[in-house]
Amino acid sequence: MTDSPPNSSTLVDGAVNGWAPLTHEALLKLKGHDACKFLQGQTTADFAKAQALDVIPGAFCDVKGRVIADFRALVIDPEHIILLVSDCIADLLLAHLTKYLMFSKAELIRLSDRPWGVTGSEAHRHFGADRQFMTDKRAEAVAQGWLIPVAEHTALLVPQDSSQIAPHHDATSPEDYVSAWRAASCLRGEARITATTTGKYLPQDLSYDLAGWVSFDKGCYTGQEIIARLHWRGTPKRRLYLGSGATKGPAEGLKLISDPDSRTVGSIVNAANHAGSGIVLVEAVEAAAGTIVVTEDAKQAITLGNAPINYPVESKPA
Repeated sequence: MTDSPPNSSTLVDGAVNGWAPLTHEALLKLKGHDACKFLQGQTTADFAKAQALDVIPGAFCDVKGRVIADFRALVIDPEHIILLVSDCIADLLLAHLTKYLMFSKAELIRLSDRPWGVTGSEAHRHFGADRQFMTDKRAEAVAQGWLIPVAEHTALLVPQDSSQIAPHHDATSPEDYVSAWRAASCLRGEARITATTTGKYLPQDLSYDLAGWVSFDKGCYTGQEIIARLHWRGTPKRRLYLGSGATKGPAEGLKLISDPDSRTVGSIVNAANHAGSGIVLVEAVEAAAGTIVVTEDAKQAITLGNAPINYPVESKPA
């Protein structure tokens, strides 16, 4: 394994070419005068200078600095922001944030539409996106909604009205499309919080700071004191690794055990299955790098990469 995540475009573009709704994702809409101010005080990301069509990734944390949910925020304008979150925690996050919104001039609702995956050259031509997407810092307005670049030949579509779009893809089924998308997300090193893992990890455990999902210059937000203290005065004990070897995706949050000494060395964050191969994102201690670990139920063995996932310099905050 290399020090950086393998390029996911080969996996997705080679398997599916087209577009389809991502059933494992959800959309929340935050609207009002205090939208950016609210997110500035509740997330790890910096919204102080947010402008139209900015795309800002980050996390919501609890007072102990543990990640409640990850997100991508699409800034339609500073008073209208769409949050892309995992479907399984969308309602939980909505309930959590509603109690804080009573003090803000903003409202948060869940949308019935879902984000769509856009993969391959055919889909790019269809949506009028000629360029090769290599960054997700800016969105592009298209006829169907807003296109968020994720990687080469890969983008997310936030639709204005999904009923006006017909899915089209080369995958055998919509489930196969979503499976390929999940696998590509793991290969990019995108740790996604689920209902099982919410409140379990610090941002550094998931390498969110290395990916540019945490600002250390923005000031106070929920959980900031603990997260900042680890950054400035400590050394993270765990980082995100890419693993392989499981033929069936093990349960997220499942502990991983070192084979020689039976110590707990980490846990599974996300898992995907594509083309018969298991792809696993793991948060683990440095000593586990390059080793074979087993799940706590002793049913599956996973080989970890030799080094934590390394993210492109351009993905990190300036």
